[in-house]
Amino acid sequence: MPSFLPIGQKRLTNIAVVRIQRGKKKFEIACYPNKVINWRNGVEKDLDEVFQSRQIFVNVSKALVAKRDDLIAAFGTDDEDALSVMILEQGELQVSDKERHLHFDSLFHEVATIVADKCVDASGRPMTVSLIERAMHDAHFSIAPMRSAKQQALDVIRLLEQSGMGISRARMRVRVRAERDGAADVGALLRALDGLQIEREATGDGGFEAVCLIQPHTFRELSHPPKTAPRMAVEVVDARVTMGAGADGGSATAAPLAPPVGVRDERVPPAVVAPRAVIAAADATVAAAADGSGASKPFVCKSCPGAAFATAHAHREHFKSDWHKYNLCLKTKGQTAVTAEEHIERMHEQAADAGVDDFFK
Repeated sequence: MPSFLPIGQKRLTNIAVVRIQRGKKKFEIACYPNKVINWRNGVEKDLDEVFQSRQIFVNVSKALVAKRDDLIAAFGTDDEDALSVMILEQGELQVSDKERHLHFDSLFHEVATIVADKCVDASGRPMTVSLIERAMHDAHFSIAPMRSAKQQALDVIRLLEQSGMGISRARMRVRVRAERDGAADVGALLRALDGLQIEREATGDGGFEAVCLIQPHTFRELSHPPKTAPRMAVEVVDARVTMGAGADGGSATAAPLAPPVGVRDERVPPAVVAPRAVIAAADATVAAAADGSGASKPFVCKSCPGAAFATAHAHREHFKSDWHKYNLCLKTKGQTAVTAEEHIERMHEQAADAGVDDFFK
């Protein structure tokens, strides 16, 4: 502790008390507020920032210092530096009513945020945090301070499902790939899952690929298949699929089914993205896009040559594409941006260099 304190500082005020009991004796230490949790979480490393005093007290509020004989009888030593650290790590933190209410409110909001992030309403649309909080109040859900927010969020989901609110877990969009020989077995494994919806399924020279919507509780079953099942790769494309307004004003999935014009998804390993079937589909997409007139496509990208889109949704999705990101990297290096056709040619070269089979070895 510093030898000299600022003039006018009041010791043992606005403190956090950590208490431990040995036999019939209670011993306390005085710490700065919010520093005890930081120390226990490993955020704070400096003990001088944690302790207001290294002395061991019997009662901090009355400034009653513990006697040396009591410390030896209870702990076997009177080393206050070592004992204060031990009490800090093992003792029970005493908090005020305001701090307790603040902790409860923060944990309550965190639980509601997790529930809103994982669930949708009956129409498949996302739910707001404030709506979940009101539902938790109406259901008289009590926060348990010693349990994690994620554990309590699962309890809230089950409680709200039983209350008839129309809430349900949002489905996940996954991409499953396997070798061509195991396409039939993987397809049978997928169709055995509860609540499965296949959006796209294809078997080509590059192997078997399927994009489907699954219930979250079936993901472990899919990612850890039986030993007798063929080898396959499972990739999470979207952890929460919700419904939103599409370009025509109707309902559409918020996440796109496939990457835009002939570009690969950044979340897929390069050796998997470059099979001949994917490149052929990209070539067809670019050819179809070339038929349209640029004048009828008001949304353009200044970084990608020839990038024009008819809808705002397609324009926004373009900025997530590998083609756009690749051109941004070229721009930072002072190089010329490439067109979609040139980007596909580089995909051809990448496929020839890497090979699809490398992913399954």
